[in-house]
Formats: sequence, C-alpha cells, structure tokens
Amino acid sequence: MFKNKLNYYLISETLKSYFFVLLTLSILMWIIQAAKFLSLITVSGLSIIVYLKYILLIFPKISSQLLVISFLFSLFFTFFKLQENKEFEIYWLNGKSKIEISFLILKISIIPTLIALIFYLLLVPISNFKSREIIANSEFSMINSLVKSKNFNSPLKKLTIFVGKNDNKGNLEKVYIFEELKTIIAKKGRVINFDNKNYLELIDGFIHEKNNVNKITVVKFNTTIFDFTKYQTDVVKYPKLQERSTSSIINNYIITKKNKNKISNEYLLEIHKRIFKPLFIPLISILCCFLLYSNNEKINLTKLKLLVFATGTLLIIFIELLLTFSVKYFLFKYILYLSPFVGLGFGILSLNNFLKNEPIT
Repeated sequence: MFKNKLNYYLISETLKSYFFVLLTLSILMWIIQAAKFLSLITVSGLSIIVYLKYILLIFPKISSQLLVISFLFSLFFTFFKLQENKEFEIYWLNGKSKIEISFLILKISIIPTLIALIFYLLLVPISNFKSREIIANSEFSMINSLVKSKNFNSPLKKLTIFVGKNDNKGNLEKVYIFEELKTIIAKKGRVINFDNKNYLELIDGFIHEKNNVNKITVVKFNTTIFDFTKYQTDVVKYPKLQERSTSSIINNYIITKKNKNKISNEYLLEIHKRIFKPLFIPLISILCCFLLYSNNEKINLTKLKLLVFATGTLLIIFIELLLTFSVKYFLFKYILYLSPFVGLGFGILSLNNFLKNEPIT
C-alpha cells in the first residue's frame, strides 16, 4: 500500500511539474505574441474584441510548440527537487529500484505523449482555422488608427486612403479615398460611432465615379457618410496547411502522391510533424532517468546533469532536422519512422546497464 502511495506521489509530482512548466512557458510566449499582434488593432484596424478572440485561439498553437521541451525541463525540475529533498531515499529504503522508477517515469510519459497527439492532430488545426476565420470575416472598424497623416494607407482590399492631417481625435483634413471605380475628395472628415461600428463622415467634397460606359460622373456633397464595414481585412481566407484537419491532409497527400505532384512533400511533412514528433517524448523520459545515478565518486554528477540536459536539447534539435529531411531523402524518412521505437529500446538497455553497474557506496 505504501509503495503505491509512493508511486502516486511521483506521478503527481512529475505531472504537476510538467503542467506548471508548460503553462508558464506558454503564457510567457503568448504574452510576447499578443504584444506582437497588437498591430491587428493599430495597423489593420480590427476591433479589440476580434483581437482578444484571435489571441485566445492562438494559445493552443503556442503551447504545442513547447510540449516536448517542457517535458524535458519538468523532469529535470522534478528529479532535482526529489534529490535535493532526499525524497528519493525513501524509495530506495522501501525496496524500490532505480530501474522500477525509470519504468514508472516511462509510463508517466505516455500522458504527455497523448496530450501532444491530441494537440497536434486535433486541437491546434481547429484553433488555427478558427483564428484565421475570425480575422478573415472581421469587419474593418478602427478607422482612426489607419488614417495616418501624409501617408497612403492601404490596409483593405481595393481601398486606399490619404489624409493630409489627423489630430488622432477623430478629426481629419484633406481626405482622399480611392476605391476601384470611385474617388472621394473631402476638405474635412470626422470619425463617428454608431451601433458599436466606426464610420467616416466626410464634409465639403466631390465624388468622382466611373459608370458602365467609362464616363466619369461628378457629385458635389456637403456631408456624406463613408461606410467601411462592407470591407474586410486583407488576409488570405484559404486555410494554410497547418490549419487543415489531419484527415484532409492525409487525403490530399494520397491524391498528390498518386499524381506525382511535388506539393505532396508539404503534406507529408505536416503529417510527420503531427504524428511522429510526440512519439519522441518517451525517449526523453528514459534519457532523463540517467539522472537517477547517484555515485558522485565514480561519475561527477554535475557533469552528468549537464551532459543529459545537453543531449536532451540536441535530441530535440535532431527531431526537427529529421522531420525536415524525412521528406527530402528516402533514408531519413525510415529513420524517422524507426527512431522513436529503436531509440527507446536502445535507451532502456543502456539505462539498465548504466544503473545496474553503479557502484554501491
């Protein structure tokens, strides 16, 4: 019973550490990205609500990029804590061997692996698609941020704006608006809000419009309202590869492969990233279990920690390179397919030999 409690404690500590590291790193990266995407408001003129929805939807994508390295960091953090607090000694005193602990860590790694697969195969493509959909379908609303003085502003399709003066309080002078078949010139302009949408009121000007027979008609006005809400942001609406469902990518790969289309490699790379990258997480768990070695007289433990951490980092870099080369070279594709399993088997045998030969002090 007590041994089971010890197992539950190790599982709890490892997973708590993993989720803490993952969440902390994700939030830090998310804040940086959120600051970067403030241009959606200041440059593209989208509303704050659209911006908030967008940055919330990119959070799964940011987290997915940290799933593997967070597990490496969390295991280091857990092992360091248990060793510093002498908690591992309790396990040894209760007859738990280091090999048993290693296999328990390996079993725990299945949970982050499944989480990573869910993220890569389902959650991230859906959230990526939704984020693009929100931007693509959002109405242009923040007029004042886009009408910079003495500058041609073209944030929207088929629309260019030039403003001679802008006091950044909604009051404009010398306004020129160029649409596809229409030009509007006004001495003054004013940003107004109606029903939570921004419009541009133009004062004292002319509208030059080309008709179907290529004749230009001129209309003078005292005041008129220019409606930006009919425009949408200038973004590509067709979903990128990372935003498509896994099933559609596999189907497209099969079709393009049959047709010998070079684009099939792009589909294959995306498939490899989603399926095989998470499968390296158990290998990282076995690598970190080399830290269970505790005979400082035989091997310098500080150097061992540095070596294990460096190897783990290089392994993550190797995974990224292997994914890239797997679609370019035939040999690397099969190395990718075999590495998670062969590497895991080799790692277990090496760890078993390493720990069993540890001198007793």
